[in-house]
Amino acid sequence: MLAVASIRPRRVVPRLFLAALLMATTLGCGHSRSAAPPAATPRRIVSFSPALTRMLVDLGVGAEIVGRTRFCTAADPSVPVVGDLRDVNYERLLEVTPTHVYVQAPAAGVDRELAAMATRHGWALHAWDGIDDIDDVERVLRALPATLDPAFTRDGPTLATRVAEILNDLAATLVPVAAPGAPGNAGSVLLVYATEPVGVFGGGTYLDDVLRRLGGTNAVTASGWLEMSLEDVVHLDPSAIIVVRAEAPDGRDAAAVAGPLGRLDIAAVRRDRVRVLQHPDALLPSTALGEVAESLGVVLRELGTPES
Repeated sequence: MLAVASIRPRRVVPRLFLAALLMATTLGCGHSRSAAPPAATPRRIVSFSPALTRMLVDLGVGAEIVGRTRFCTAADPSVPVVGDLRDVNYERLLEVTPTHVYVQAPAAGVDRELAAMATRHGWALHAWDGIDDIDDVERVLRALPATLDPAFTRDGPTLATRVAEILNDLAATLVPVAAPGAPGNAGSVLLVYATEPVGVFGGGTYLDDVLRRLGGTNAVTASGWLEMSLEDVVHLDPSAIIVVRAEAPDGRDAAAVAGPLGRLDIAAVRRDRVRVLQHPDALLPSTALGEVAESLGVVLRELGTPES
């Protein structure tokens, strides 16, 4: 087991999960920066948000995406990369001649150059901020049809029907795995998105929301994406650890994937209650949450109760 006496204690420090900005930048309450193009104009969509790209693909308009970030894996790989949230490639953006541009609005607001360019060229620029949980995903999804077909004279009704189907499917996956204290309840679960340093999903995050709706208990009560020391984890002593990954673990067992967490002298390690939740969009709050919820439910059932 890994000794922790030599680790300098420090407080758990909330921080914005940087990978979530680039790999899982997300969208919330939206607004349009310019009037939408006429309904007869073929849509040419650019998305600077992997989360919204997945939503657009699931709505059935993926073939209309002409520009993306390199993190937008839901789009066709042949779609040109036009930069990302932190570094827009304006030359490439002009080349793909978009009609609709979707972007996360950071705290400082929409990039002024992007907003000005959209105005000059008549692009419909839609910007959202603040998506943290399932309710936010649902709110953004419901808003998307109106951004694509404001007058609902084209395919708005079809898109709205698809939204309803997606939301119904999501609701069907969020059935509690087990009531608190019942067989199948995994006890306190530490949801880990990074192992060195340790990064965890705290309260109010989308995966915390999924865990709670499945009847699970997050070992972390503080809110947001948090960074923890190994001593913090030892003090917390969760009943189980679930490492969340977008990529496959390459044949390694869960303890190896957990890195230094898998060598701690804590109950979850001693009792072999370390697991990996792998899904390509596990780190992306989007319409993929239903699939992620199903995968998490499988892991929770496998873990069973802390005493099992």
